[in-house]
Amino acid sequence: MYKPNSRREHFDVDMFPMFNLLLIVLSFLMLSGRPATRYPILINLPVGSCFNTSDPEGNYATILIGQKKLMLKLEDADIRETALKQMGSKHNMTFTPADATKFGETDVIGTPLPQMKKYISGYYNASDYYAQQGLSLIELSEWIIESRKATWKQHNTRTRIVLMADAETPYPEIKKVIDMLGQQKINKFSIIYSYLRQI
Repeated sequence: MYKPNSRREHFDVDMFPMFNLLLIVLSFLMLSGRPATRYPILINLPVGSCFNTSDPEGNYATILIGQKKLMLKLEDADIRETALKQMGSKHNMTFTPADATKFGETDVIGTPLPQMKKYISGYYNASDYYAQQGLSLIELSEWIIESRKATWKQHNTRTRIVLMADAETPYPEIKKVIDMLGQQKINKFSIIYSYLRQI
């Protein structure tokens, strides 16, 4: 029986350079990327018409508005700890150093101060994190005041305020927060929104 002879020569393909390149790209993505932040309230950002490449980092306090709740996100653990101690002394509540350290690991403040000790003791419970009832406007104002004092005390700089509101939140609810900031002489703040790319 006839058996054709192949004229092609078979070459061994070295796959190691491809794996090395894949490893370099993967390492770059892991080191340069940041994990997505999950908030206790669902926020669908409104769509904006311009694009700003600045990335908020540093001494930011982010006010979360959504699902008829108000919450505050503070960036630095030392600011959160100092603000908690100041809030405790203001309302005659004592927090142990262990409480303050554990509270420093939380990122979003959405529990009223009277229930704060219970929340801190069960912080690693995800159901407690997502079931926070939110802050009143007065308590949010107090947290902002104390966090601004703590930022000045710890870092000798001013706190920059960021608003992050759900697209379905009625404007009067946002206006209450803006008016509260105005009472503290905070007339400059940033608003986070998603960008709709023009085609």
